[in-house]
Amino acid sequence: MEYFNLLQFKKEPFSNSPEPEFLFTSPQHKTCLQGLELAVRLRRGLNIVIGAVGTGKTTLCRKFIQDLSAPAESDSSTIETFLLLDPAAESRLSFVKAVASVLGISDISGDDQEWQIKEKIKRFLFEQGVQDQKNIVLIIDEGQKIPDDCLEILREFLNYETNSFKLLQIVIFAQPEFRKSLAARANLLDRVNYLYHLQPLSFWQTKAMIKHRISFASQDPARHSLLTFGGMLAVYVATAGYPRKVVSLCHQILLMLIISGKSKAGWFMVRNCASKTNGRTFRRVTWVTLIFLILAVLLISTVYYLNEPKNHGHQIQKQRVLSSMDSDKREPFSPPPAEMDSVKTPEKIAPPAEMDSVKTSEKVPPPAEMDSVKNPEKIAPSAKMNSVQTSKKIPDYLGKIAFKKRMTIWQVLHIVYGEFNADIKRLFIAANPQIKNVDYVHAGAVIQVPSIKEKAQSMKKDTIIVSLENGKELGTIYYSFIEKKDIDNMPVLLLLSFWNKREGKHFSIALDERFTSIEAARDAIGRLPAELAASAQILSQWDGDIVFFNKRFLQ
Repeated sequence: MEYFNLLQFKKEPFSNSPEPEFLFTSPQHKTCLQGLELAVRLRRGLNIVIGAVGTGKTTLCRKFIQDLSAPAESDSSTIETFLLLDPAAESRLSFVKAVASVLGISDISGDDQEWQIKEKIKRFLFEQGVQDQKNIVLIIDEGQKIPDDCLEILREFLNYETNSFKLLQIVIFAQPEFRKSLAARANLLDRVNYLYHLQPLSFWQTKAMIKHRISFASQDPARHSLLTFGGMLAVYVATAGYPRKVVSLCHQILLMLIISGKSKAGWFMVRNCASKTNGRTFRRVTWVTLIFLILAVLLISTVYYLNEPKNHGHQIQKQRVLSSMDSDKREPFSPPPAEMDSVKTPEKIAPPAEMDSVKTSEKVPPPAEMDSVKNPEKIAPSAKMNSVQTSKKIPDYLGKIAFKKRMTIWQVLHIVYGEFNADIKRLFIAANPQIKNVDYVHAGAVIQVPSIKEKAQSMKKDTIIVSLENGKELGTIYYSFIEKKDIDNMPVLLLLSFWNKREGKHFSIALDERFTSIEAARDAIGRLPAELAASAQILSQWDGDIVFFNKRFLQ
């Protein structure tokens, strides 16, 4: 019997092998993978990921290869990946031979010189890339081992291109010392399309990583954690959030749990395991640092629990509002955004409107009073939708988004449209002539997101969705979406952009599910975290001319 079977695991949860299924995709890992995949699919050439020892580069590399094996709808060519595990070489000739061997070029003889092998590689890339329409990707792990003079060979490979794309895509995963090699070769650094620096995980990301591995390997995915809060804190103190150290320490903890016959590991057990693994680990952390970390965690926990009764009250109040939605006699409705000073009307209206031209003076009645609105005459003038003056055609732009650090165009447009391809990229470039390099947009830049009228889809009148937040500004809703999608136990979310003739543009953060009944939607709200369930809304009974712009909503 395998040792992990004793703890009801179907496979080893903390194996030191780079299994892509076990990769915990924190926000930085998602950003990195998305940037790399975009660069490869668009054939941008050289891309580099730099991270210290133990930050998970090799596992990320395997996950990246796995992601590329799944073809995208927009791909016109097949992607083939070739992995060079150890790029260390005694000479330039040895290096080009190693690359040729990895690419599967078999007609290499012992008498071939460097230039002859380069020509064979060039011919191979041309045949594969142009004649066979294949996208060839050379992935190099342990990139810091590449000899300096061999970096010039990689630069020469990048010169193999057609008028429209490069024949070879190169992705290098390397340790920080690789920066010196890059800095010494300005002509190579200038060709880097995408450069990403991996950082250690935060405390909460470390906690989520351990939870992800336990859940994936367990016979019961919903099983409880094997660590107490103190034990989790001890793991983070001992490992500083480096994934390799976390995996190694948690493996020792599992063995200790089996030996001791316990089901959970606390602070002292973790400390004992850490001291055996690396006796100086704990002594590197000063007690002052540890005390501040504990106080910070306790403060966050206290604030959360103090607010919990308040959230619960709002949830009960919200359920009273939602309970009126399934009445057969209720007229179709569409809830207004949180920013609008209006109330729900029994008239048939579409989702929230462009209210810029409407002067509001009335306040929204409390949720409990909304059901008391019986006719339009009792509604504040600002809520009467017939007075809204908006454009009669789909606008050219959905809105503006201000860029922050580590954002990518691919990420933004994929979230807004549910896809990213060459057509979307072309329309985006046309809408943003001030962006000179779509692969690098500096923090603070403001982009215009085009509406892409050709991709607008009609919303069926009886579609039922659950909205967590509504708004009139795309940028505000986008950043709120980014925050919400990574919350623990959060189901998959979508950012939906709506438009209709009477009320214009509106944006919503919604669950990625179309419900068959109001009851099913209520059940989904009940499974949300309390602070989100309190403000969730059920949207249904749409106007006939309303359209939306996210392709994923159709899948």
